[in-house]
Amino acid sequence: MSKIFRSLSEPGLLAAVEHNFAEEMACFGRNLPAGILHQDDELTWFMTGPTGPNGVLLTNFGSSDPEYIDRRIAETLALFRSHQVLEPGWRVGAADTPADLASYLERHGLQLRATMTCMILDTATAQTVDSWPDGLDIREVLTVSELQTKCEIEKIGFGATEVMAGHYYHTYLASGFGEGAMWHHYIGSQQGKAVAVASILLHQGVAGIYGVTTLPEARRQGIASALTQHIISEVRRLGYAIATLSPSDMSEAIYRRLGFQDYCQLHHYRVASPEENRAEL
Repeated sequence: MSKIFRSLSEPGLLAAVEHNFAEEMACFGRNLPAGILHQDDELTWFMTGPTGPNGVLLTNFGSSDPEYIDRRIAETLALFRSHQVLEPGWRVGAADTPADLASYLERHGLQLRATMTCMILDTATAQTVDSWPDGLDIREVLTVSELQTKCEIEKIGFGATEVMAGHYYHTYLASGFGEGAMWHHYIGSQQGKAVAVASILLHQGVAGIYGVTTLPEARRQGIASALTQHIISEVRRLGYAIATLSPSDMSEAIYRRLGFQDYCQLHHYRVASPEENRAEL
């Protein structure tokens, strides 16, 4: 079992946070029927098929020799191509090595596509919401039927495709959930109707909070704030002290009010498609 971090000042927390975010995606490679997950001392990468999510999640090259780094990047990209994955992603975080990894990736044709802010919270300092929405009840998912409901709300809340929603459902199911598992899922219901969901991933000594969403018709009622507050209390109940998440533009203000603060960034690079390359000519 990984060391559980108890304060924001402990050495190794940055790497633990980045590993938690990596694990969310690694679960696809580990648990989907066509998935592949590779983990060694230098690289963690996953594949789910030519059209699915694919990419390198963690990088820790053991040599600073530029020729070695270029060769390892080229070999990894060639491996993706051999599986018909033509546009893999490559995530770059502050704990990755070398420190100038992004410049190497750019020389190999990868382009920066998005930057994700990771927020962090010492749950002992969490703020509370002013009021609890009328009729809101939050329960942990404990059955397959409840997991199906959770994933359906998640799909609608995020506007996900049926394919991606199916990936999440099968990944959650195969990973296991509930008591003794690393994944814990929650449904918020109002007057008996499921309206909001969220998940906790316990990994590398921190609790990652993922998939917080509310149905469009139930938004702006304080449900997301109440749900996140409940999730924070669940993190403490499960024996963890540090929570991390990545906000959307819509949810960032909610998390700041609850005490989350910016901590690090993850930069997402991707191989440009042939159409994109032609457009640049």
